[in-house]
Amino acid sequence: MISEFRKMKLLYLFYSYFDTNSSGSIDKMDFVLAAQNIAKLRGWSTGDAKYKETEVTLMKIWESLEKTADSNHDGQISAEEWLKMWEDFANNPSKPLEWQTLYCKFIFELQDSGGDGSIDAEEFAAVHESFGLLKEDCLAAFKHISRGKPFITWNEFQELWKDYFTSENPTDPGNFIFGAATF
Repeated sequence: MISEFRKMKLLYLFYSYFDTNSSGSIDKMDFVLAAQNIAKLRGWSTGDAKYKETEVTLMKIWESLEKTADSNHDGQISAEEWLKMWEDFANNPSKPLEWQTLYCKFIFELQDSGGDGSIDAEEFAAVHESFGLLKEDCLAAFKHISRGKPFITWNEFQELWKDYFTSENPTDPGNFIFGAATF
């Protein structure tokens, strides 16, 4: 059974990052809007190659998420379906679903705006500020997840990611990968 702490984290992610159109569920339109928001953040027009690449990646993520989490096949992921899917992940974190792996890599690459294979504090803060978080909260979160180092590598990010979805300890660094511990 999912703990209240993990439930709060997962619902924070559901409503703050995935339910882009605030409909109360996750659907394809949330991913369309996410692509548009990312393009705006990066200064891309709809014809830019990076915009198209982002759109294709997000649609792949949506299709895989829908296939694995939409248990009643209504084209929407409810909060209950979301929690169930992540509870299944927590029971076997060494075997993530396809979309979970794609999304983890996508978020890392989105934050690694310099393309150097690591995320620094400014890159991290810029992405999370676009979701409405305060820069100072993002910088504090980065300091926590990086353990004071100037950057986070892909391998470190993957461990932090797993930590976010499985940890029961509120002080674990992975709990801060989405910009702040707001739960």
